[in-house]
Amino acid sequence: MSSTYERLRRLQALRSRRASTGPTESSRPGPPATDRATERAPIEALEAGETVENSAGSCYLVTRRFAAFEQGEISARPEQGQAALGNLLQRDPSILAPLYPGYGLDRCPDFRTSAFLDIESTGLGGGAGIYAFMVGVGTFEQEEGAADGSAERPAFVVRQFFMRDPGEEPALLTALTHLLRNCRSLVTFNGRSFDAPLLRGRYRYSGPFLPAGVRMPSVLDSSAPHLDLLHPARRLWRKRLGSCSLNNLERAVIGRTRTEDDVPGSLIPQLYADYLRDGDGSQMQRVFYHNREDIVSMAVLAEVIYRAFAEPTDTPFGALQPLDLINMARLQMELERLDRAETLFRVALDQLNGRAPLAETFDGLGRLLKRQRRWDEAVEVWQQWLTTVRGPGDTADSRPYVELAKYYEWQSGDLAQAAMWTQWALHEQEQTPAQGRSPQTQAELRHRLARIKKKLDADG
Repeated sequence: MSSTYERLRRLQALRSRRASTGPTESSRPGPPATDRATERAPIEALEAGETVENSAGSCYLVTRRFAAFEQGEISARPEQGQAALGNLLQRDPSILAPLYPGYGLDRCPDFRTSAFLDIESTGLGGGAGIYAFMVGVGTFEQEEGAADGSAERPAFVVRQFFMRDPGEEPALLTALTHLLRNCRSLVTFNGRSFDAPLLRGRYRYSGPFLPAGVRMPSVLDSSAPHLDLLHPARRLWRKRLGSCSLNNLERAVIGRTRTEDDVPGSLIPQLYADYLRDGDGSQMQRVFYHNREDIVSMAVLAEVIYRAFAEPTDTPFGALQPLDLINMARLQMELERLDRAETLFRVALDQLNGRAPLAETFDGLGRLLKRQRRWDEAVEVWQQWLTTVRGPGDTADSRPYVELAKYYEWQSGDLAQAAMWTQWALHEQEQTPAQGRSPQTQAELRHRLARIKKKLDADG
C-alpha cells in the first residue's frame, strides 16, 4: 500500500479524532478553538450536491447545468459574451483528424457523445500514490423542459465527483463508470499526458476493490477517440502568446475571466491534504470552482478552435490575430485547403507589421503559389518580400533571392537572371554584420553561383 495512501488515511483519522475529542490547551495559541471550529463548514454545506450511494460505498456529487443554446448563456456572467456552445454540436471533430491521426477523431462524428473531462489530483506524475480526488465531467444533454426532440435545446451539464476521504475512491470510480458508459470520445486539456493515464492507473490499482462487473469505461482506453485541446491551441496561439495554459487562453483568446474564488492549480494538492486534516470545506469550494471553470472553458475553447478551422476569417472574439492567421494558414495547407490558406496569408499580409512576421507570411504564400505552379504570382510575392528582408543590424535573409534564382534557373531558363539574384543574395550576406551572417548559406550560394556560371559558359 502506498505511502501517500497511508498519509491521506492518517490525515483523515486525525480529522476524525479531533472532531471527537476536541482541541487540547496547547492547540489554542490564538482565538479559542471553539471559535475557529464555528468558522469551518463541511463541503456539503458550501457546495449544493448529493451523496451518491452505490455498491462500492458513497462519494459526493455536485451538478451544475449551463444553457448552451443562446449567445452568452454558457456563462454565469453573461456580460462576458461566451460562444453559443450549442454551435459546437454542429462541428465535425474529424476536421482535425489529418493533423492528429493518433487521436481517432475520424471515428468521432460529433460532440454529442463526448465527455469533457478534467481531474484534480493529490500530486503531479503518476503511480499508485497519486489520487484523482475530484473528477469533473461535462456532457451535452437535452435541456430540461424541452418540448420534444425536434425542439431540442441542449444544456451543458458539469458533474463533479468528489471523494471526501480516500476510502471513497471505489465509489467514485464506480459512479464515473456509470456516467461514462454511453460516451464515445474524450475532450481534455493536456489530458492525453495526465488526466486519462492517471485515471487508467486508478482503475488498475483499485480493481480488486470495485464491485463485480465494474470496469474502466471504454472511453478512457488509450485507443478511444480523444481530442486534447492543448495541442491545436499551441499550434494556433503559441507564437503570439508564448504560454498556452488554459488560464492564459481564457483571457487572451476566449475572453473569460475568473473571479477571486479561483485557486492556482499548483496549490490544489495541499488544499486537499488540509481538508482531510481539518474538514474545512471553504478551500475545497474554491477547488470545485476551479475544476468547473476548467471544464466550461474547455468547451468554449473547443468551439473557438473548430470555428477557426471551419470559418477562419469569421472567428469570434478576435481570437485569430495576425500572427495566429499565419499559423492557421499553415494548418489549412496541411489539410489541403489551399484556397483558405491563401486567403489567410493575404489577410495576414494586410494586417502585419514587423519584418519577421512579414517574412514568414511571404514565405508561406510563396510556397503555396509555387506548389500550385502559379509562377507569375509567386515571382510577384518574392519580389515584394525583398523590400522587407533586412534592416540595420538584422540577420540576412536570402530566401526570396534564392527562390527567384531557382525560378529563373529551372522554370524560365533565364540563367543571367538566376545568376543576378544569386549574386544579390551573396551581396546581402556580405553586407550583414558578422554576427548575422551564415557561413553555410554563403557556401551554398557560392556553389549555386558557380554552377549557374558554368551553365552560362557552356551556352556561350
